[in-house]
Amino acid sequence: MENRKEQIIEAALKRFSHFGFQKTTMNEIAEDLRITKANLYYYYPDKTSLILAVLHSVIDNIHADEQTLINKYNGNLIDTLVSILEMRASFLRKYYVLHIAENLDWLKGMDIQCTMEGFYNRDVECISALFKKAVDSGEVALENAADAAAAYVELTKGVSILHTVSDIITGIPNEQNVELILASQIRATKLIFAGKIK
Repeated sequence: MENRKEQIIEAALKRFSHFGFQKTTMNEIAEDLRITKANLYYYYPDKTSLILAVLHSVIDNIHADEQTLINKYNGNLIDTLVSILEMRASFLRKYYVLHIAENLDWLKGMDIQCTMEGFYNRDVECISALFKKAVDSGEVALENAADAAAAYVELTKGVSILHTVSDIITGIPNEQNVELILASQIRATKLIFAGKIK
């Protein structure tokens, strides 16, 4: 059963990444998998539940890679943060259509809102763990690692939205914005920690 669910998520992710959530139908996903629509609905009773499963899959992969980078921390906070930003940018390049879709109005009010809040909290926990390591190693002084992590996550997400707002409004993806996002996030990271690293 898990294998079939993974196959469905993989097929849905391909469709969603290319056409977006709104333009993809459950029929198309079923056809891609050569299964009946009834069979697809057995695993995912509606499109929302499938979207949530796809988002969880992508975010789980991002967090696994992020955790690997955090575990490699060795007294080099800025380098680790830049590595995390670069890793996230690689996912963003791959799934840019999903990124601009997550900010669309039609997603608001769905279970996805709670899911996005959960993803935000996971982001803060990961960055907070990194900041605590940096504080414990004596590399940086922060009064509250969790508060600093929340502010840092909000700042990087804000920079991301700043560079994609026109894509969100028009629905037309411009993947070149990923490079602008990454450059701005790295610049902000270096500016924030300038003079704080011991």
